[in-house]
Amino acid sequence: MVDNDWKEYTELAKDVADKLQTYMNDREEWEVAKKFKDITVYCKKSPEFSGHLYKAEMTINAPPMTVFEYIDPWPDSPRLRWDNRMKGLETLKKFDKDLRIMRTFTSSACIGLISPRDFVDVIYSVDNDKYMATCAVSIVYDDCPPMATYVRGWNHPCGLICCRIPNEPNKTKLVNMIQPDLGGMVPRGLVEAAMPPSIEGFYINLNAALKEDGKLTSSDE
Repeated sequence: MVDNDWKEYTELAKDVADKLQTYMNDREEWEVAKKFKDITVYCKKSPEFSGHLYKAEMTINAPPMTVFEYIDPWPDSPRLRWDNRMKGLETLKKFDKDLRIMRTFTSSACIGLISPRDFVDVIYSVDNDKYMATCAVSIVYDDCPPMATYVRGWNHPCGLICCRIPNEPNKTKLVNMIQPDLGGMVPRGLVEAAMPPSIEGFYINLNAALKEDGKLTSSDE
């Protein structure tokens, strides 16, 4: 897909948001890939490509708005400070406050066995009475060709959903949906081994950052 107009990207972004809701509501065939304290990582065969779709859940003792501010990927957001998987963020085009095209750089992983990647995504923010979310999907964007120093990856519909908990305004159920195709020559088995602990580390680091910044509303050890 190439860069056309705002309407086309909006339709694509809304389709991604709808798919994420379908994934969340799907109760069949999920397997527990990893469980650590109150973090659970599930996986199943992806409906988009030959890899896996991962879903992780954790309840965080902070309001949805606060959690969203820490996870929403912007170059000046707290995300780069605490998410050690991210090496950089670049805004390629901003349509409005809820829709943009961004390039994300990731660090190497698995002791260098997985080299640094970059992803070019349409990112869409959603805010309603049930949740706040940042949704993403990769696109082909002619103004940002691949670079020799990064392997170009591809994010199939993915997102971070800050679910509002009824009668608990100071708590958030954070759901992480991810199904990346890392590209390159990485063996599938290595990717499948690396993903669950990487997702677990995402939650641990986020919670630690919120605690360090005094954003938690109660003890969350």
